[in-house]
Amino acid sequence: MPRTRMRVDHQVPLTSLDMFSSPYLDIPIDQNDPRGREPLIPLESVGVAFESYYAKTDGNNPPFNRFIEGSRRDIWLRKSVAEKLARVNELLRPFQAELFVLDGHRSVASQQGLWDFYYGKAKEENPSGSDEEHRARARQFIVNPVNFDENDSRTWPAHTNGAAIDLTLRDSVTKELLDMGARFEVDADFDFSAGDYFERQLLAGNIHESDVRLQNRRLLNWAMMQEGLLNETAKVFWHYDWGNQIYVRASRALLKDPPQAAWYGYIAPPAE
Repeated sequence: MPRTRMRVDHQVPLTSLDMFSSPYLDIPIDQNDPRGREPLIPLESVGVAFESYYAKTDGNNPPFNRFIEGSRRDIWLRKSVAEKLARVNELLRPFQAELFVLDGHRSVASQQGLWDFYYGKAKEENPSGSDEEHRARARQFIVNPVNFDENDSRTWPAHTNGAAIDLTLRDSVTKELLDMGARFEVDADFDFSAGDYFERQLLAGNIHESDVRLQNRRLLNWAMMQEGLLNETAKVFWHYDWGNQIYVRASRALLKDPPQAAWYGYIAPPAE
């Protein structure tokens, strides 16, 4: 049966930005949880497809169109998170779909490279603006790592814990990316990048339930949630978490019994 004719009995949860407005950096990390000592492993070791978006050198990674300083071509995740993604792929197999990961563990150097890009872009957009205006604009896209302190969880950018993932779906046979209705990073500033956007369009009568963008987002969200990974659906559809500070914030909105603390904190990148 063709993938487009198969559906899951699932709707992407409707949420609002207010539900995720509290700073995730204020969420505590349980230093006594043994899961926090879990190592990073390379994503290729579990057979999940990937391409490190920020490390691309062919220019085909808009809006950057260049290599981001500090990035690396391989992708690493906490062992349990990587194994969850492999199991998600098994769920997707009957739909002729698979995960395609674009970013996982991110070094502080890569975070700095991204901050420099968005800060520079803000200056280009508003040449007469103040430094604070430029920083405020950049903060809409990226956390500034300037105050990073390995011993202070309030300064740890989300991807430095190895349990935050940016990903999408692709056809498992043709390897072509599926239509998700928004492009990674390029469309992050638009309403239609939000995970629940097409659910709202359906409720408003603007699209039919057979809309491929709606169905693909439902498929991704269903499969990821089956393994406990959460997307703050009022935000970009491509970002999922498990066990970190953003996961705890998301779980307060999406789960009946959310954890009180995260178990994954900062972990240094593996040696090149």
